[in-house]
Amino acid sequence: MDYHMASIWCAWGEKTDICENIKISEQDPTAQFRNNATAEVPFMFQLCDSRNIDFWPYCEVENVHPETQRLRMASPEHMSLYYKVAHAFIGEVISHSVLRIRLMNILIASAVVYLLLRITTRRIAFASLVGFTFTLIPNGVQILSGVTTRTWAVLGVMTSWAFFASYLSTDKSKKSPRASQLVATVFTFLLALSARLDAAAMVALTLVVVYAAHMLRIRVLTTRQIAISLIAVSALWLVFRQIPKLYEFVTLYVPSNYSARQYLLFQIVHLPEFVADWWGYRIGQQGNGPGIVGLIGVVLFFINLAFALVKSSKQQRFITAGFAIVICALLFKSTAWTGSIVPLTGIYTLGMALPWLGLTVQHSSQSVQFMSTPGHRRISILLLSFAHMITLYSLLEFYTMQGKNVGYFETLTLNGTWWWNMPIGPNFVFLAGAVLFPIFLTLAWKSIDLQLPE
Repeated sequence: MDYHMASIWCAWGEKTDICENIKISEQDPTAQFRNNATAEVPFMFQLCDSRNIDFWPYCEVENVHPETQRLRMASPEHMSLYYKVAHAFIGEVISHSVLRIRLMNILIASAVVYLLLRITTRRIAFASLVGFTFTLIPNGVQILSGVTTRTWAVLGVMTSWAFFASYLSTDKSKKSPRASQLVATVFTFLLALSARLDAAAMVALTLVVVYAAHMLRIRVLTTRQIAISLIAVSALWLVFRQIPKLYEFVTLYVPSNYSARQYLLFQIVHLPEFVADWWGYRIGQQGNGPGIVGLIGVVLFFINLAFALVKSSKQQRFITAGFAIVICALLFKSTAWTGSIVPLTGIYTLGMALPWLGLTVQHSSQSVQFMSTPGHRRISILLLSFAHMITLYSLLEFYTMQGKNVGYFETLTLNGTWWWNMPIGPNFVFLAGAVLFPIFLTLAWKSIDLQLPE
């Protein structure tokens, strides 16, 4: 968080009382991480073991602190457009600045979701809402309303596929809807590109899968067409290898500390565990057992995926399996880049969960899906609302109690040792959030046509 906050404050260069004394140190050009820039910014939070003490509350809280602090930041040549846009919302008060940035991201996410339900085709709107419903909890809501680059990155990956698939599926005579869908596709791709290059690569991969699925649906490819496609993909790969910034994304390697056999086998065994991190399902190398929120998320997601695969065609199975391989390859790539044998948390590929489920539903041969029936919708919304309530309570408890003795429900009140200087308390925020989430899901499902075309 310190890296992102300092990058936002320094996105427009040095300014008095905002960002001062930027320093860029020399670093080994072969190093994996190049966070070699720092700057003095207004004091934002106490650090504990180089982390925000609010998130890592294992140090004594200091009541007296300096007016400024030196934090890591993105170097000027790697400063993303997201930081420059977010900088426009900062002011003298840190908390007010963060709130304005969050409101900006919430408005953008809300607008994109609205367009997703309004300008896409009936089947794709349904498929998109299925995907959103089962990927929002527990991490989606936090990310889409956050202040880091991950907000735009995940939103772009989650939604661009639906606009592009609608553009391909809409009759060419309907110029106005197709124009809106194309503009939305470009906008969501630019959101990802403006935030993170790896997110833009995820969007590009997803759009390639969408286009390939569309071509397979409307025609049977000849051997000649398949050969030409493979040659084109190979040529594109060779071009990417000549561009330094893209080279690392198209090159797979095994860290030198491990043998290829050991590394590949370990990844194959453990990568599926970390996909479950999308729902906080803590198992395998990182966790100490699943929680109820993770169980609800994983079970409901794969019930919908399995339901959509009933009476599946070869084309649909190819799309679903192929997309799963892409996700595992991305996790493998990101893990190898860090030099670790233990796969990274699956949260880095959360955005891919929605198109994976959405494309599977879109290409299903059935007109009736799991969420088509009122009973399934009610029980799903009930379970997800319960999971959201637990997640929201845990987050508020962690921060209001500053991480001390949390998770045991000793008291139902959230009034603890910390809160903003405002009349609205944490209990009201919790109740409002717990009530509004199921209302949002209910209204969202009522806003679309549940009768899917064949």
